[in-house]
Amino acid sequence: MLTAARGATLVLLGALLSQAPLTAQAYQPRDTEYRDTAARARATSGPTAEPTSTPPTAGEAPAARSWSDVVQQVTETSPGDMQLRSADESAQAASMLRCFKLDGENYCLGLGFVAQVPTGADRHALMTQPSLRAADDSGVGAADGAEQDIPTGDLTPATFVAQRAAMPKSQRVTAELDEMQAAWNGRAKARELRELAEATPPHPGEPGRPTTRSTTDATTPAPTSTPTVVPTRTAPTAGTPTPVPSQTPVAPVAAPASAYIMKGYQTSQEKGYWCGPATFQSIDWADDNQKDTQASWSKDLGTTTSGTAISAMVKQTNLKTAWPKSAGTYIVQNVSNWNTQTFFTVHQKHLGVYKAPVIEHVQLLKRYFPYLAFNHSGHYQVGRGYDKAKGTIAIFEVFNERRFNSRGNVTDGPKNLPASALFNATLANSFQNIGL
Repeated sequence: MLTAARGATLVLLGALLSQAPLTAQAYQPRDTEYRDTAARARATSGPTAEPTSTPPTAGEAPAARSWSDVVQQVTETSPGDMQLRSADESAQAASMLRCFKLDGENYCLGLGFVAQVPTGADRHALMTQPSLRAADDSGVGAADGAEQDIPTGDLTPATFVAQRAAMPKSQRVTAELDEMQAAWNGRAKARELRELAEATPPHPGEPGRPTTRSTTDATTPAPTSTPTVVPTRTAPTAGTPTPVPSQTPVAPVAAPASAYIMKGYQTSQEKGYWCGPATFQSIDWADDNQKDTQASWSKDLGTTTSGTAISAMVKQTNLKTAWPKSAGTYIVQNVSNWNTQTFFTVHQKHLGVYKAPVIEHVQLLKRYFPYLAFNHSGHYQVGRGYDKAKGTIAIFEVFNERRFNSRGNVTDGPKNLPASALFNATLANSFQNIGL
C-alpha cells in the first residue's frame, strides 16, 4: 500500500521528469526546421575543422569553418514569413542577398563570391535595372538602338529577391542551402581567384578596379601570356551536403596560345526567356553527347517567364555534368573587382587547361555585341574558347534575334569577341558575375 511519504516522493519525481524535456529543449535552436537540417548535416559531414580562436568583429557573423556552421548560420539568419511580408524592397534585398564568410571568403546569396561585402546602398542600387538608353551612346540610331526588344532570360536582382522572399521559409532555406553547398565546396577555388585578381596588374590604360567602362574598351583587346596557378580542384558534390576535401594543388600549367572546346554543340533558345535552358542544353550536350530538351532543363533550372538564376545554372552544372571533374566545383564568382587581364587569364585557364566551359552572364547590348540590331536584357552565353594573340574569347550565342523579331539580325551561333568587350558586358549586368 502506498504510504504518504512514498506518494509525495513519486509526485516530486514525476514533476522533475516532466520538466526535463523543457530543460533539454532550451539548449536546442528554436527553429525545428534547423534542428532537422543540422542533424542531417552532422550525420553526413564527418569530422569538422577546429573553430577559429579569433573573435569575430562586432556585428559580424563568425566565419563558417564547417558545413554544420553554414547550415546553422543560414537557417538562423533567414527571416520569417511575416517579417518578409511587412518589409520594404530594401529590407528584403538585405535579407535575401545576405552574406557569409566561408573560411576567409565572402559569399553573398544571389551575388556569389565577392571581394567586398556590399553595403545597404549597394544592394539598393542592384534593385534598379540598368538604363539601356544610357548604355547606348553609339550615336547611330540611338532611339531605335536603345530599345529593349525582349527580355532574353536572366533573372534580375529585383526578381531574384522577390521570388526568394515569396517562398515559405522552409522552401527558402532549402534553396539557400542548395546555393551555399556549391559555395562551400568551391571556396578554395574562390580564394585562388581572389588572390589572382589581387596580384594581376591592369592592362596599360585600364583602371585596376573597374566600375563603368568607356566605349573604347569594347574594341581594345587585352591579351596576356602570363600563366596562373591552377585553382585547387574538388570533386563534384553529387547533390550531398557533405564537404569535399580539396586535392593537393598541382604545379602551374601554362595555357596554350589558343583553345576551343564544344565544337558543334551550339544551340539556339526556343523561347525569348530561355537563354538559361539553351545555354545549359549546350553545356550538358557537350558533356555527355545527349541533347536533352530545353523544356526539361527549364524545369530543372526553375526557369520562369522572368528568367533563370545563375545560382541554378551553377547548381545543375555540378549535379548533372562531369565538367567539375576537370574544373573543380562550379561557383558563382563576382568580377566587379577584376580587370580585363584577370578576366581573360581566368578564361584561358578554364578553357585551355581544364577544357571546361564558362557560364557567361552579360547584359546583351549592341555596344558590346555588334551583331545585334537591338539592345536586350541580362543574358547567358557559353564561354568556349579564346585566342591569346587576337585577345578574343569565343562564345556560343544562344539568342537569335530574328527568331523573335522580324527586324532583328540572325545572331545565334559561334562568335569571337574582344576579351574587353565580354568583360565590359559582364560588368554592365547588375549581378556582375559569372559561373565557372
